Amino acid sequence: MTDSFVHLHVHSEYSLLDGACKINRLINRAVELNMPAIALTDHGNLFGLPAFYKAAKAAGIKPILGCELYLLHEGSRLDRQRQQGSEGLKLAHMCAWAENAVGLKHLTQLVSDAHVHGFYYKPRTDLEQLARYHEGLTVSSGCINGAIPQFLLRGEYEKAKHALGVYLDIFGKDHFFIEVQNQGMPEQHAINPSLFQLGKELGVRCIATNDVHYIRDVEWEAQDALLCIQTGTKVSDEERMRMPTHQFYLKSAEEMTLAFPDHPEVLTNTLVVMDQCSAALPFGENHYPVFTASHLSEAYQKQYKNNKELFVGLCIQGLKNRYGIDFASETGPDVFGLSAHDMVERLKYEWRIIEQAGFIDYFLIVWDFIHWAKTQGIAVGPGRGSVAGSLVAYVLTITDTDPIRFNLLFERFLNPDRVSPPDIDIDFCMRRRDEVIQYVRRTYGDENVGKIITFGTLGAKMVVRDLARVYDMSYAQADRLAKMIPDDIHITLSDALERSIELKEAVDADPIAQKLIEQGLVLEGIARNSGTHACGIIVSDHPLTDFVPTTLQEDELTTQYSKEYVEELGLLKMDFLGLKTLTIIQDTENFVHEQGDPDFDIRTISFEDAATFQMLTRGETVGVFQFESPFIQKLCSQFQFRSIDEISALSALNRPGPMEWIPDYINGKKNPDSIHYIHPLLEPVCKQTYGILVFQEQVMQAARVIAGYSLGEADILRRAMGKKKVEVMNAQRAVFVKGAWEHNGIAEGKANEIFDVLAKFAGYGFNKSHSDAYAIIIYRTAYLRAHYPVQFMAAVLSSELGNSDRLSYYIENARSELHITILGPDVNESGATFTPIVSKGQKHIRFGLSAIKGVGDVAANSILEERKRNGPFHSFIDFIQRVDSKASNRRVVENLIKTGAFDSMNANRQYLLTHMDDLLKTAASVQSDRQRGQASLFDLGTLMGSSEGSSAVHEDNTKGVDESIQTPNSTLFFDQLRDEHELLGFYLSGHPLDALQGLDERLQTFLPEELPLVPNNEPFRICGVVDEVTKRISRKTNRPWLNFNLSTKTFRYEMQLFSDAFERYGALVQEGALLVVEGTVRKNNTGYSLTVQRVLDFHSSFNTLIQSLHWIIKPTEVAIDFFKCLREKIERNDGSVEQKVSFKVNDQFALEGSLPYGAKCFMSLNDLRELRAHPAFYALEVGVREIAPFPIKNTGRRTFTP
Repeated sequence: MTDSFVHLHVHSEYSLLDGACKINRLINRAVELNMPAIALTDHGNLFGLPAFYKAAKAAGIKPILGCELYLLHEGSRLDRQRQQGSEGLKLAHMCAWAENAVGLKHLTQLVSDAHVHGFYYKPRTDLEQLARYHEGLTVSSGCINGAIPQFLLRGEYEKAKHALGVYLDIFGKDHFFIEVQNQGMPEQHAINPSLFQLGKELGVRCIATNDVHYIRDVEWEAQDALLCIQTGTKVSDEERMRMPTHQFYLKSAEEMTLAFPDHPEVLTNTLVVMDQCSAALPFGENHYPVFTASHLSEAYQKQYKNNKELFVGLCIQGLKNRYGIDFASETGPDVFGLSAHDMVERLKYEWRIIEQAGFIDYFLIVWDFIHWAKTQGIAVGPGRGSVAGSLVAYVLTITDTDPIRFNLLFERFLNPDRVSPPDIDIDFCMRRRDEVIQYVRRTYGDENVGKIITFGTLGAKMVVRDLARVYDMSYAQADRLAKMIPDDIHITLSDALERSIELKEAVDADPIAQKLIEQGLVLEGIARNSGTHACGIIVSDHPLTDFVPTTLQEDELTTQYSKEYVEELGLLKMDFLGLKTLTIIQDTENFVHEQGDPDFDIRTISFEDAATFQMLTRGETVGVFQFESPFIQKLCSQFQFRSIDEISALSALNRPGPMEWIPDYINGKKNPDSIHYIHPLLEPVCKQTYGILVFQEQVMQAARVIAGYSLGEADILRRAMGKKKVEVMNAQRAVFVKGAWEHNGIAEGKANEIFDVLAKFAGYGFNKSHSDAYAIIIYRTAYLRAHYPVQFMAAVLSSELGNSDRLSYYIENARSELHITILGPDVNESGATFTPIVSKGQKHIRFGLSAIKGVGDVAANSILEERKRNGPFHSFIDFIQRVDSKASNRRVVENLIKTGAFDSMNANRQYLLTHMDDLLKTAASVQSDRQRGQASLFDLGTLMGSSEGSSAVHEDNTKGVDESIQTPNSTLFFDQLRDEHELLGFYLSGHPLDALQGLDERLQTFLPEELPLVPNNEPFRICGVVDEVTKRISRKTNRPWLNFNLSTKTFRYEMQLFSDAFERYGALVQEGALLVVEGTVRKNNTGYSLTVQRVLDFHSSFNTLIQSLHWIIKPTEVAIDFFKCLREKIERNDGSVEQKVSFKVNDQFALEGSLPYGAKCFMSLNDLRELRAHPAFYALEVGVREIAPFPIKNTGRRTFTP
């Protein structure tokens, strides 16, 4: 290795969209250059330190942990002013490196403070903080943007000298170095002599650095393009940020020597920094917090002297609460075949392992915040992951999944033979999850609890699109090139060049494409931006900055290290997940409580409910957790559910891989003789799943039964099989074969056969603990749907506010399958969200006020509070006089009118809209007079001094007023539907397609749920209403094309009408138009699209799409009159639709009647309506013509896709 120089000023990819050095490539290059060490000094952050440290250690070179700080040389980091001090000095740069553990802690705290308290455009620190955290740090004067170089560039040598003196007072000469650089910049040539002079005058050593931003010299263009991605500019822009020269790369020691031929000491001085900076990241330590009971009740604190006593006491009490078993006497009922003694022993076994592993405090912390959440009425899931296998977790009410009932294994959660930190992830009500996080913050301190950072990266497709933009390539060209990259989320550009012949040919033929790919190979995979882990929370009993650096993401304290490194550094990570289904369950419970059953508790329902299993078997699972897809609905009818265990099995099998075993499972259930066990000893293990190894725990149990493994050893085997590591698998195979012979006399060949079967299933098997816990959620939602369908669907609809497609889907299902009437919003009956109304056999759901577009939570809550305070509104005038006009402004009131929220008052929508301004002015005047203590014509109640309460006042106020607005409803029905669709997201009073009498459904070639199963290039026909028309221009051909939605009664389809079809049919595609659209289904790995080939106006074309109308009539006296009516229409209307008539014999058979041969005609919608209304009418069968072939466009080139 070279002993003359190391790089101390280096920016990795974590200098986001500035540094182009991927850490692995950076370390590999340093090894190639024989560097003994290398530093990392990203801009203002420590994001990349853990990855850098590990990579350097693995490569055998010394990692130097540092950061390039942003320093306010003048003023305070707490000031919020632009980045210049009183003398116009820019925000200065300064490199700092950690010498030891103290230095690393201080660097961590320095950078964290800059992010949390000093951030203003950049994370800034100041001289006060440098003085506070100087110990253990080695520091340099920085690059050309350092304070000292800035003074020198302005010709202010004495100020530069003074600044150097300030730094020396803080750090001392042994820990401060003057940084010199030579990348060919004139400014450097101008100030370097002065820097050397300052060093000589004050006895400060100088070091050479190269401010590395990319790895090899040829990569300067890629880094230049990266800067353009950061700043949103193009390479061709003259006035943009760019590096001043092309020398900011990882130079060799020889190249650095050439840069400073007269000062070789600046290179060897870097070795001094290397020697004194040996800080290490403390991976493998344990910094789990200690639980403190100070916030618990006095009773807890008096009863238990320490955390172990508290833990044991809670377990003992929990055993009594859950099972009725007395721990001390070991008496109580048997539990699923286990005696009270067995239960006590299982509990002792688990808590001893937990204690030996040092996780008592961890369990108490989790118990504490879950206990708090439940006491606050916040829904908590029954369990998630392997923790459901723990009896301790169950008796502590951390989980609600009984591990004894479900035969779950503690060792799957915490393995006594290979102890690793437990992983307890918790599902909370999505709406109130943040309340739990805030409780944890209050309990342990804001500085001790944080979220976890994540990093978005430049994927293969994204980097091509980004580079295409900065090089000003047209959208069409960029899109074409990006789409040549296979649709694989993990694909790299190198893989894409091998797999896509089209891409390779384009790169070979097009110099611009070649340049993009070459630079993309440098930039792909680098960090592009930072974000926050969706659910991960770090909890400590010390400030997080004692262990890891922090930043702010959306104003919340967040670690600067990502998830895997935070855990390796010994911090406690827990996942607080928000699960929408728990919110639905809780809302349903609340509705049930409010409507007559205050004692209902979903946690106490039986798992043996016949109605629930019958409903699931019918495939009526809309709204049921994880069971909504058409595929699983079909499976439900085949499963014929009899237990919650079968729900768990289907949930586990419904995944790629295990799906192939579903037929075997079903056959085994129907025909026990078809079940095959690879060895008789496995029958007890697999009997419940009909011979199939569905769960990972079954693999563990099989290893114990066959080869004598302990459950801890079996878990190690399961992990090895799951990861398919060859060496580990071979070692385990030998142990397994030996154990099978020693314990059961199983020959080597058979043992190997069993091992192979177990290995196959272990790769696909699911965690039974998790599956059973989630089966409980599935069962609970199914139970609620079966027994409280109105309340349940109201909760489901409330959970989908803002998603009009899902709302339409659920509303249609509620109407058609559950026979629930969906009512529009009403100011006297609606809640903020959807409200169930169950009374006298009626099943209604009332639309929520806050769900109306333009109303929102503030106005809705204001209306509800006034209604609760002073009773229902008696009229529109009463409403606008009483509600807060600031919360319920003109727009709110208008939208309430348009959606029918005043219809129950017999108020005419059109009249109210026409006279609204005058009415609102009058109401505002009345409110103003009231506030001044005056009265008006409308305020008769106040004038009369009514003492009968506000309701009487409101009644008096409006007498004689509403009479003038009770005119007949003149609002056009279709205008009303349009308003509802715009403001509610769907049609409520009816649907424009209702007038088609079901013809729209007959014309459609598939149902919405069948679309994922439709083959590629399959023709389709859909009848619907047009909305959200967006006209676009092709960047390649400059021709127009359209995106639009076509809405049926139950679904909204996105359509693409490309340029050729647009020329023929574009004029027909208008908002609100009733169309029949024909086209082709296009499918790829990411989904499907609907390409329009033909557009038809429904009214002028529906007869041409119908082949026959088969009328089935009742054989009564009026049948002759029906024939007469039909004959009149045939004689009057010429056309090609064949007419047939049959007499209904019974529910299954009809007898064909006699019509003249060739009786054909067209029918208007009015004709159809009249015949269907005839007393003899029973049913109508509609024969639809096949889709005519589409015109073929033969251009000799690929079809354009915008």
